Amino acid sequence: MRKVELFPQSKLLTVVLYFLFVIFTISSCVTDIDYTNQSTSIPVVNCLLTNDTVQRLSITRSVKMNDSYIFKEIKDAAITLYQDEIEVGNFVRKGHDNWQIKYKPLPGKTYYLKVILPDGEILSATTVMPARTQIKQNKNIDKFPSKNFTQYSNNSPCWITIISSDSMLLPSSRPTTKDWVNPDIGTDHFLVDRFNEEGNLLDFLPASTTPRFQYYLRIKSDTTSKTIPFKLQTGFGFHTFICFRTASTEYDKYLKTSIQKILMRRDEDDPGTWFDETKVYSNINNGTGIFAAYTDQYFNYNDDDNYFEN
Repeated sequence: MRKVELFPQSKLLTVVLYFLFVIFTISSCVTDIDYTNQSTSIPVVNCLLTNDTVQRLSITRSVKMNDSYIFKEIKDAAITLYQDEIEVGNFVRKGHDNWQIKYKPLPGKTYYLKVILPDGEILSATTVMPARTQIKQNKNIDKFPSKNFTQYSNNSPCWITIISSDSMLLPSSRPTTKDWVNPDIGTDHFLVDRFNEEGNLLDFLPASTTPRFQYYLRIKSDTTSKTIPFKLQTGFGFHTFICFRTASTEYDKYLKTSIQKILMRRDEDDPGTWFDETKVYSNINNGTGIFAAYTDQYFNYNDDDNYFEN
């Protein structure tokens, strides 16, 4: 197995960013909350609608105690999901901080979340399920360190990450905790957001021709562009997932501000981290957290030696 580990010292950051992207559960600790006194207690709701048949939700209450925060589970809430003002159903508690509803959201529909706490307080949020970005592979021109694609729709922001595996991948395979996010990736996509750009990929990967981005590529929306050919570059191994995640406006803001916060705090010895004023986006009325939506599309690769021959 060819394994290109460009920054071994970044393993912890890799794990944090991997879970941010792949795992549904969002750590409520990431959200910056303005506490004003010792008795402050704020409900935290995290729910990401996906193109799956089961949707999941987390609900806790953050409490400040002795200069630290603890997160207590809320067990008795009434949580309802609506589509265009029509009730879809109620989330059911399946276990500790694990609420679920069997439902597959429809693209283009507006979803409203209503949470009634035991004390009668109401939390709410709204999001729109995005239609999947249309991407086509151009495998006939792939050559290490590039993989080529064409994008045919661009109505919503699209996030791209490249995940490597030691195992043979089936078309239905999805990343697990044994896989790892490629930390240094590049693209020539002209709509890429450069917020996490750092130098050139060529400095770390011979034969590459693109700027270096950390962990993720954010492709901005642009309804005027119909057909966009582009390539992705990284130190590909033999088994690779490439995930294209089309994001709702809320999820796009949440993910970008979360990554900005994480990247700002990656160096504990940098005094600039003490002056970081980045706020992680939240859209929960009367609380904090995130209610958003995304749609995933995976391309799985099992490359042979022909791909790596120059």
